[in-house]
Amino acid sequence: MDFNKGKCKKGFLILAWGLYDLANQFFALNVVSLYFVRWLTLEKGMPEIFYSISFGISTFLVAVSAPILGAISDLTQRRKPFLVYLTILSVIFTMLLGLGKSIFLSLIFFVIANFGCNTAIVFYNALMVNIAPPNKIGLVSGLGRMLGYSGAILALYLIKPVVLKSGYQATFLPTGLLFLLFALPCMLFIKDKEPKGSINLISFLKKDKIVGIFRQLKEALFNYQKFPGLADFLKAAFFGLCAVNAIILFMSIYATKVFRLNEAQIINLITFSTFFAILASIISGYLSDRIGARTMLRFTFILWGICLTAGALVKSASLYWLVGSLVGIALGSVWVVSRALAIQLVPADKIGEVFGLFNLAGYLSAIIGALFWGLLVLLLSPLGEMGYRIALLSLNLFLVLGFVFLLRIPKGFSKGLSF
Repeated sequence: MDFNKGKCKKGFLILAWGLYDLANQFFALNVVSLYFVRWLTLEKGMPEIFYSISFGISTFLVAVSAPILGAISDLTQRRKPFLVYLTILSVIFTMLLGLGKSIFLSLIFFVIANFGCNTAIVFYNALMVNIAPPNKIGLVSGLGRMLGYSGAILALYLIKPVVLKSGYQATFLPTGLLFLLFALPCMLFIKDKEPKGSINLISFLKKDKIVGIFRQLKEALFNYQKFPGLADFLKAAFFGLCAVNAIILFMSIYATKVFRLNEAQIINLITFSTFFAILASIISGYLSDRIGARTMLRFTFILWGICLTAGALVKSASLYWLVGSLVGIALGSVWVVSRALAIQLVPADKIGEVFGLFNLAGYLSAIIGALFWGLLVLLLSPLGEMGYRIALLSLNLFLVLGFVFLLRIPKGFSKGLSF
């Protein structure tokens, strides 16, 4: 009986933790990918470069602060306070987006909300080791990812009546509330294990502390050259994610400008793509074990190239369903396979470092991808729809560069076939 109670408690904690992955999809999808950019560009008539710059600023702040806050949490063994405070910060400023009338203030609110959400995820990931058995890390991580994709669908359909009835800005207040509601189980029930004292940010912000933290990051950046293939993997990930992040940010605008989809059609398309992403997350992980993560990532890059080219060239609106399914498969595969390849490239005791570097590549690629798209669309704006098609096709440049670095990763560390 006690054993069963222990299993039930562990299962409850895993579910509570995983629900945070579901919760942050309300912000990631409804604010970042959909309604804030649509409110800014379609309703307020602002060029997309304004969104690109604000997203870039918030991501830069995450990239700078995450190593510092992460080091503080490691020293104090306290992750939960960071998760709670940053989540609440994101929730508050998400709801404020629904109340403000100034575009400038709204951009500032978005920067703060996006910073809070993305920095909180760092500590959410770290808390997984407190609730997952050592031999079930992958399974628990996969559960969180599956709940995340489920959250994307839930976020779309719970907010759909609001946007159809009251417009884009009306979505931000309920989005913030639902983000908080689904995040509460994780914030209430997941605990830090053996904390080593209180968090005193003032003491950690001294010059010697900050210098020490960035010295560790510098050492990690130099140490990655010791592992064959890791440098090329990080470069490939950076270039590939430049294209992927641009698609995530601006896919809804592209669908409206090029395919002429309305709100209901876009929600249906994203839902359709998400089902394919869920399926691809499972299948790509299995194929990665069978044929090798390196080979599978090459296939994924090729698929992304097909997606971008098809999206840029397709003229018939009826074919957007085909493009949407391909994008879902590519999106679901890229994160799963990239993580698998990163793990295979370094010894077990260096996993933390390689994921730190991988996250840094992801932050930088998000900034570059957003700015590249925003500037290119601005320059090509006289061409109208054709400018958007050219911008999408141009993202293939990043994929080609990434694929070149993938080809340079040596054989010998991954299982299965290679090509």
